[in-house]
Amino acid sequence: MVYDGSHIIGYLNEEIVEDYLPEEHQEDEQAYTAYKYTGTEADGGTVMPCDNPSDYGEVANAIIRSRYSVSQEMAIHRHAGNGDYEDNPKEYEDYNQWCEAAVALAKKWLGIS
Repeated sequence: MVYDGSHIIGYLNEEIVEDYLPEEHQEDEQAYTAYKYTGTEADGGTVMPCDNPSDYGEVANAIIRSRYSVSQEMAIHRHAGNGDYEDNPKEYEDYNQWCEAAVALAKKWLGIS
């Protein structure tokens, strides 16, 4: 998880690919279960700024920031607070779902129950 002194690397949005057949093993015809991630690194990882990779709140925030900037987050809260939530409930629900997933993932990575 630690990438360097001020970043972590994580594997987000895991997608399980059943019956995956790598190109170099086409002749084997043995399919595998594979895992696919959406990060920008060659292996699908996502490098995220994080000053303290042992702090649960910092790690959860880094995961949240991988999808939402502070200004985007504030806008979503403003929309919800202004009653715009009723016009576009999916925006807040998607955001909240991502935050809940970030919290769960941070706890998992840090071994917190």
